[in-house]
Amino acid sequence: MTFKKINEGVSRREFASLAAAGLAAALANGQTGATDATLDIAEWSYFWVGVERAELARGTVVNGRQMYVEYQIPAEVRHPYPIVLVHGGGGQGLDWMGTPDGRRGWATFLLQEGYTVYVVDRPGHGRSPYHPETHGAFPAQANTLESISGRFTPPNAKTTGANEFQRKYHNQWPGTGEVGSSDLDQFVASQGGAYVSGAGPDVAHAVWRERGAMLLDKIGPAIFITQSAGGPFGWLVAEIRPSLVKAIIAIEGGGQPFAGANVWGMSTIPVAYDPPVSDAAEIKTVTVTPSEAGVAPYKLQAEPARKLKNLRGIPIVVVTSEGSFASPGNPGAVAYFKQAGCTAEELRLADHGVHGNGHIMMGEKNNRQVLQPILDWIDKNVSTKNPPKPRLSEGKRTNDSTTMKLADQGYFWVGTEHKKVSYGTILTGQMYVQYLIPAQVRHPYPVVLVHGGGGSMLHYMGMGDGRSGWAHYYAQEGYKVYLVDRPGHGRAPYHPDALGPMSPIPAYQGVTADFMRAATGPNRKWMGTGDVGDPLLDQFQAGQNAAPQDNVFAHKLWASRGAELLEKIGPSIIVVHSAGGPFGWIVANERPRLVKAIVSVEGAGAPLTPQTPWGLTDIPLAYDPPVTDPSQLADGKVHKLKNLQGIPIVYVTSEKGRTQGPAVVSFLKQAGCQAEDLLLKDKGILGNGHFMMVESNRRQVFDAIQAWLEKNVKT
Repeated sequence: MTFKKINEGVSRREFASLAAAGLAAALANGQTGATDATLDIAEWSYFWVGVERAELARGTVVNGRQMYVEYQIPAEVRHPYPIVLVHGGGGQGLDWMGTPDGRRGWATFLLQEGYTVYVVDRPGHGRSPYHPETHGAFPAQANTLESISGRFTPPNAKTTGANEFQRKYHNQWPGTGEVGSSDLDQFVASQGGAYVSGAGPDVAHAVWRERGAMLLDKIGPAIFITQSAGGPFGWLVAEIRPSLVKAIIAIEGGGQPFAGANVWGMSTIPVAYDPPVSDAAEIKTVTVTPSEAGVAPYKLQAEPARKLKNLRGIPIVVVTSEGSFASPGNPGAVAYFKQAGCTAEELRLADHGVHGNGHIMMGEKNNRQVLQPILDWIDKNVSTKNPPKPRLSEGKRTNDSTTMKLADQGYFWVGTEHKKVSYGTILTGQMYVQYLIPAQVRHPYPVVLVHGGGGSMLHYMGMGDGRSGWAHYYAQEGYKVYLVDRPGHGRAPYHPDALGPMSPIPAYQGVTADFMRAATGPNRKWMGTGDVGDPLLDQFQAGQNAAPQDNVFAHKLWASRGAELLEKIGPSIIVVHSAGGPFGWIVANERPRLVKAIVSVEGAGAPLTPQTPWGLTDIPLAYDPPVTDPSQLADGKVHKLKNLQGIPIVYVTSEKGRTQGPAVVSFLKQAGCQAEDLLLKDKGILGNGHFMMVESNRRQVFDAIQAWLEKNVKT
């Protein structure tokens, strides 16, 4: 999709032609999913399990063992057991939520099939923040493009170590997969998670088991689909919640029995054998040399074999593709489980007419075709007798609807910039964008939601208790919604080689004053106490992560990434909050014709402070008369913000929030901008604090903003 530069001048007619061409291209490559069925979603929300606090010298933090879970429930649930999707290696839940070329992922396909779907970010991955203060030092190296290309993507002439199956059969990757390709960038952008660096897999596996058990205690019996290095998650959890695991589908995951750290068989930590085992050294093994070409020798128990007492009766299948580095299959894992008394089998996709896939089969061109044999296996092997009683979420109980009818949903990355380091090529500063396209679009301009401080787009998704948030409201009102995780936040991976030094992990004490103000008095709007120990505050704090220390560098990233986003989606309304406030001014300065309004919800950045030397930002804005040095703003002249002229701007301030709105609005007005205050108190909206988008009357606050948009944004 090609756009003229803004300074070349784009007429309304030219822009309409560009937009039409962009839509046609998107339809052609499947990015919008407009040719697919409407998604009828009864609930879309998230929650955290295993939120525990730790005391540091400077305050209370979440200890890093929390696990993020995002879920969707279809309007018509046709299967009694939900599916839990657990990602592999250095990835995150995004592995299931889309593809490198922008098509629907398995999470959406399963929703369409009538399954309730829970997508997990294991601790230290994705939205579950990795932080050196709680996890230990970052891995020594970030993921390189070179280490992924040719292994997860089809091997080329330069690829070393590829097996004969990869070279002969892997042809379903959606692109070339080579360094420099957009498909490789889009895949690698989400990679980078880790957990307890250097502590060994047994520590991580123990935490997976605990968090997985907590998840099942909350949602009830479920089916696990796991992948790659996340493969053990299913049988680890089944060990301590056998009655709640209805099946385990391991997509090329779990490794080999008694190999490497799997000293307990297919586990790095103790499992329950019959007869019992108190030390892994008690388990005697023998080596099996298979006759099948390409299958390496593997170990089994010496007979008589002990039984896995807690896994008996749980159907297990190991799925293998035709052109992966794991090809041709993993008979050793299946043989281990069978010998231990389990119901286990191998499902080779090629035997079901599905050809050409590699290790990331859920993201390849035929990903829906790959899923079908797995769905058939579930139908055949998972009993639906005595189905569990559906569990209603908090949102259902309170009638706080998260229902949406969508034409499509998905995600993409902007700003996948390459950086050469001593060990290869890494991505730096990529920004995550998740989108919701309503079935009925009733507003011409999308809304871009940009989070504050150490948070992520979760600030607009509710409070982790099933209640709705502003993202739901905008989609329900007929806006296209784009939710952003700024570089280094939420799903956008952090590594110091890419983003420089990291700030300290956010402590509870940094936000408790804001929440406690909204939790006191006759008009209280925070639902808990607002102090350390508040379970709702735990859900909020679990998703907070530290930002890059270099704020100038961060603002430069916002400028280029925000501009790229608007070039991709077209003219938009930008909603910002708190420390994300400068994002609006910065992006409008870069792409003034593509910003149709800015809603600053108590956005940070009081004018002309040491932190905002360019007026409202750390980086230059275009002024008239021109300014080449921020000291010139004190020369006695009135300098207009050249690129923000004519853009409707509103600064929203709550009754108990932060009060720099008048100063910001006065500065903008003096600089020639169309800006105004929206004081919630003047609208009769009382009791809110700084985080008004997650408080009990957040719909009322949203309605006030929506009314302003209806009045001020010309269509």
